[in-house]
Amino acid sequence: MVAVHARSIGGALAILVIAASSAFASPLHIVVRGNADDVAVVRLRGQIADLEVELTTAPGVLEPTLDAQLATAARLAEANAARVVVWFVARSNGGGAVAIAMPADRRLFVRELPRANSSALAEAEAVAARGALQAIAAGGTIGITVEPAPVVTPPPPPPPVAPVVTGPGLALEAALGWQVAFDNGADRGAHAVAQRTSLARGAWAGSLALALGFPGTRAGTTEVELARSSGMAGIERRFGSFAIGIELGGAIYRRSTVATPTDLSATRASTTVAFAAGPELHYRWQFGHLPIGLELTAGVDVVAGAPELAVMRGTEIDSLGHLWSVQPRVMLGLFARSHEP
Repeated sequence: MVAVHARSIGGALAILVIAASSAFASPLHIVVRGNADDVAVVRLRGQIADLEVELTTAPGVLEPTLDAQLATAARLAEANAARVVVWFVARSNGGGAVAIAMPADRRLFVRELPRANSSALAEAEAVAARGALQAIAAGGTIGITVEPAPVVTPPPPPPPVAPVVTGPGLALEAALGWQVAFDNGADRGAHAVAQRTSLARGAWAGSLALALGFPGTRAGTTEVELARSSGMAGIERRFGSFAIGIELGGAIYRRSTVATPTDLSATRASTTVAFAAGPELHYRWQFGHLPIGLELTAGVDVVAGAPELAVMRGTEIDSLGHLWSVQPRVMLGLFARSHEP
């Protein structure tokens, strides 16, 4: 009688321990892929209402491949601290499948279901999922072991190709203006139409400058007309709007006698060519982003062989003046360029 009583007490204690363990056991946390109002999700929630299960839904489009679905299941399980992820797959033949993954345990359970109407299919999927979840909650093992997908290491990107640095291209420039040189010839200076053509690359430019002189009068007892023309080649270094350079070439002087005293007779016109070289300074002002602008040039020509103006009286030579060997000049004009050098 005592033994029977002891066994009764022991059985009661075991039942109490099991009941206490069940009461204090953590519920099974699952994530179901789909919207909360999807038919299959609603049916599953009803099927597991009596189980110790916490259900969280994860809306979203189902991936087309099983590997991608498993990768998403692992991500959802980690993000929601869930042990199980459930999703429903629609088949093209009207049937369906329920998939249950345990990412931490690398287990996967898939139950294929035959073709049925949407309500019956959703109920069948919920019943299948309940059975698997009940087994998991009881400590059972479901499905098969899923090996992790091999990590495919993408090939290293090709080394970056260094851009080919190209220097600035050649820019063609042309200038046209009016030039005045002071050479001690004509009373108001030597006037000329001046033209300059340049090829620029970066901060350097080479140019060819031509000037066509107009006759200027030198008054006196003997009135003489002088015209100064030139042809010069040059090179310059640019600093923004300013540039300094040097030119060399030839100066051409054309002399003709206009009026003479009664005891003299005019001689035929003559031309003299002299070597000239010297520095010059340029300033260019551009009209905004337009490829045209104003150019101001100031230079000094050192002339070797500058002519002398003279008249002959019998056997004597009377000098009317000697052109300067150092002749300053200025030019103002318009310039245009093909593009920025």
